[in-house]
Amino acid sequence: MLLLLFCTGSAFAQETLCLIKVSGTENTVNINTTHDPYVLSTLNLESGFRFSGQILQDAVTKQHKLKTFVYHEAKNRYVLIHASENRVDIAGCANAKNTTQEFGLQRLYSYEYEFELSYSCKSSCSAGVTR
Repeated sequence: MLLLLFCTGSAFAQETLCLIKVSGTENTVNINTTHDPYVLSTLNLESGFRFSGQILQDAVTKQHKLKTFVYHEAKNRYVLIHASENRVDIAGCANAKNTTQEFGLQRLYSYEYEFELSYSCKSSCSAGVTR
């Protein structure tokens, strides 16, 4: 029991969630940090939309950026209709602070199916207990 007390500590974790709305339905996707530009968190949605994202860390500059992509299904394949990049400030986590960074609301419209997709993402850094 005494050993367990010494192994318990506080750590700050970065979590990025995106809220996607389409056809009156809300979905969330947790966006993961990666060094590989081909690794994406992806969610297939109603009305022929696909949402993908990643937190990409540049190996040289160590900067993080949130990259989001929205696709629309056309002729049995997904076609990119929107791409976005936002810098993610991870200094709050490095300095052990509770911080939240919001990236605004994005709206896209599919003319073929007359549906709108909107999404917003939020990156939070908060304390947790590790063992």
